[in-house]
Amino acid sequence: MFLFPQIQLWEDPTTRSPAQQMACDEAMARLKFEPQMPVLRVYQWAKPAATFGYAQRRALAQTLGERCEFMRRWTGGGVVFHGADLTLGLAIPASNEMADLGSTAIYKRIHEGLVLALRELGTPARLVLEEECVDGPSCFQSPAKHDIMVGNSKICGGALRRFKDGVLYQGSMVLNGISGQAIAAGLAEVVIEFSHQAKVEADASRLVLERYGTREWLELR
Repeated sequence: MFLFPQIQLWEDPTTRSPAQQMACDEAMARLKFEPQMPVLRVYQWAKPAATFGYAQRRALAQTLGERCEFMRRWTGGGVVFHGADLTLGLAIPASNEMADLGSTAIYKRIHEGLVLALRELGTPARLVLEEECVDGPSCFQSPAKHDIMVGNSKICGGALRRFKDGVLYQGSMVLNGISGQAIAAGLAEVVIEFSHQAKVEADASRLVLERYGTREWLELR
């Protein structure tokens, strides 16, 4: 059974800075269009970077020692080092029944959908077991409840932001040979090409100037 009846897919090949990447995800989540449906943005990174959750302290994130550009996310979660991963931004409108669930239930349902999509592709993915959970600031070294494993390795984690217009999920997947089209086809019965890139990019440029590109945002905590 699919997670959604239909989804819009944006396989974004544009080279962007960490601030622009985070701004695009937020702008996409805030975008209103008809008919309303979830939007999946899939993207990669031109050079190594790290993002850290909204509530985390920048100083703590940078103690992990990677020499790269750090950027605070609008969503929660731990520190994620980007480079070889496939990054997912999933916007779920408030009109979707999933947006009425609690954060833990939303996170679980998204990852259950991703697990089914991966299994359809022949990858024996599963959710993290309770006894495998580890507390820590680094995402991939700290499996959390409802993250995704293959064997004994965590291959996908994510974070959420709930707001009045819906839900934004941001996830990172470390798995070779997976495409955005394959993920979208596993999540929804019908996949439609996203057609509002210009509006999102314009809104994202404003968000970079007002938020993500500012020292105040980066050093919020």
